[in-house]
Amino acid sequence: MANRSKVYIDRLFSDKKIFEEEVLQVKCDEDRREVMSLVCEEICNDNKLAASINFLKIKSIDDLDFSGVHIALVQVLVGELLSLLKEKRFTHVEVENVRKDKACLKFIYELAQSYMQRFSSVLFKEVVNTFFDLISIAGKAEKLSPVVIEVINGSKKRPSLLELHGHGKVLHKKEQAWMRVKQAKDDKNRQVQTHQIETVRLVRRIDQLKLHISAIVAARALSMSEMKKITPKLLLDMFTDEDNIQLHTKKTMFSYIVGADMYQILIEMAKKAASQSKISAEKEDYKHIADFFNKCKSVNTKSFIDTRFDEYKHELELKSKRYRQERLKMKSIRERPLDSFDVTLKKVKEAMVYNLQNL
Repeated sequence: MANRSKVYIDRLFSDKKIFEEEVLQVKCDEDRREVMSLVCEEICNDNKLAASINFLKIKSIDDLDFSGVHIALVQVLVGELLSLLKEKRFTHVEVENVRKDKACLKFIYELAQSYMQRFSSVLFKEVVNTFFDLISIAGKAEKLSPVVIEVINGSKKRPSLLELHGHGKVLHKKEQAWMRVKQAKDDKNRQVQTHQIETVRLVRRIDQLKLHISAIVAARALSMSEMKKITPKLLLDMFTDEDNIQLHTKKTMFSYIVGADMYQILIEMAKKAASQSKISAEKEDYKHIADFFNKCKSVNTKSFIDTRFDEYKHELELKSKRYRQERLKMKSIRERPLDSFDVTLKKVKEAMVYNLQNL
């Protein structure tokens, strides 16, 4: 191993805090708990372990076995370490030497052991979340998995997992479990939907504001020579084809022109087209176009447009901030476990975590 690489490895394995900061990007217990939560979620879905710790995969509560979790956590930590070393441009040989180094593996094993001792409840909460998932996939109580009934009543080998510290069971019937999960799931979905609706509304308004801002910028840059290139057909299309984004954008731009001379060109063009058209509906359209530009001509002073431009920019800033907040709220709700929406499910999780820790 090159001298510089060896110095880095020696420093990395000299102290657990240094290792945590470098490899796991953690500095406090809150960070450690968050990392443990992410790792445990990954472990619960691991193909090798799921059949013994994930309620969606086990056939009976008798199958629950957490003996392989510690080694799985070690493997995750080793994987994070090796990924970091590759980012640091360690050679393949150097990476392999670290992976096989018994002192390094012992260090990581002890670190994983301390995480399991301090944050084991995080693992069991993730396991209980899979129990709620198992209930939620049943369309009705009658279709609940036999595993759910075992959790409530126990099996031949194991007692109920819902006994709350000797104070009786939290739930007694499968119908209660199904209804509680359904209600919590519905509540969660309603809250997410509320924020989704608000997000969609904000997106529409943000798009409108961006359109108006860019239209004003483009209108300010318009020259008289460009105005003279406009055709009656283009004017008609802009006002009649609302589904065409490019035409709609042009129409918006023309509504923000500052200059009576420019508007006069458009007004006269529309009036002339109206007088020459042989189609009555088309005549009316051109008259409406002329009226529209007349109104714009009377309102659009430089100070008025400048004020609108500043208002749009200010509103865009506020709406964009609100949009980010709504997205974060929606993300937060989606990530919340079902027991955070129901008091009884909180007690279910508490009881199950306690009993799983003491299997």
